[in-house]
Amino acid sequence: MSSAARKRRPRRRERPMKRLFATLALSIALGTAAQAQNLTKVRVAYDGYSMTSGPLIYADKQGIFKKFGLDITPVFVEAGSTLTSAVIGGSVDIAQNGYTPAMSAGVAGANIVIIGGISNKLPFQLVTKNTIKDAAQLKGQAIAISRYGSSTDQAADFALKHLKLDRTDVKILQLGGPATRVAAAMSGQVAGTMEQYPDTARLTREGFHVLVDVTHIAGDYPNTSYVTNRTYLKNNADVVKRFMMAMATAVHQYKANPDIAIPLTQAFLKVKEPADIKAAYEAYVKIYPDDLRPSLAGMQLVLNEIGQKVPKAKSMKPEQLVDTSALDALQKDGFFTKLGK
Repeated sequence: MSSAARKRRPRRRERPMKRLFATLALSIALGTAAQAQNLTKVRVAYDGYSMTSGPLIYADKQGIFKKFGLDITPVFVEAGSTLTSAVIGGSVDIAQNGYTPAMSAGVAGANIVIIGGISNKLPFQLVTKNTIKDAAQLKGQAIAISRYGSSTDQAADFALKHLKLDRTDVKILQLGGPATRVAAAMSGQVAGTMEQYPDTARLTREGFHVLVDVTHIAGDYPNTSYVTNRTYLKNNADVVKRFMMAMATAVHQYKANPDIAIPLTQAFLKVKEPADIKAAYEAYVKIYPDDLRPSLAGMQLVLNEIGQKVPKAKSMKPEQLVDTSALDALQKDGFFTKLGK
């Protein structure tokens, strides 16, 4: 046998190995594609970079949606009114959104319905300079909110009533987002600001203090809900049910695994100080409802407020704006009880 022939033999032996590797790679690719094809694509959006989005982001990053057969990558949409319109129009299937914009649209007859809730509290604090200890010292001072009619504005009303002050007793300034409000407080432009954790924790580290914690005085006042439109719910009842299963699982795991949840949320919110996000985590795990049920009593309070401007709301009941059929089915199946075991 010639030396040239001997050199060609290894090449012939390599070909089956190359074919094997190619086959394995193709199998993996096809398997991944098949798995992706088995997932149901759901367009989900949220309207806030806040702690109420913690479980939603946790569900995404920890692969919980996929475990329930859903292909979901949550998308941020600025402003609750914009997100509400997207749900009504069908460009978003399910949204994490404020109760008030969704309910206002529902009162007006729009194709939208609340299917659950992640926050049935108004989780804001009136944070003031440490020199302001009571209502008398706050009188005549400036307080920052985001804008009139917002959650911060509603929270300011609760805080002032608790202090037995009228809105006219202070100067309420519309300063936009939390970064602007915190900066205004730090610079002395305002004496107080309506904030949520982790910004509340940051300010207290800087010498401010909580004058009123609205979370504890407003009762069941709905803040953040899950909404869809009635057409999507009718045609995709099982998908909505699986979404609620995924979110309930995320809430349970979020509470049970702080070592994972805290750094994940810190990265999402871009919080520099670990102590601030830890304080936020400890505050919010007490707020997230395990069964994701909206508070009907709280929704009635919102209807009462809407009714001051829209008379139709006065004759409506919360049940007309809610569909908890997915949650009812999970409750009947014992799903929430099993999560706790």
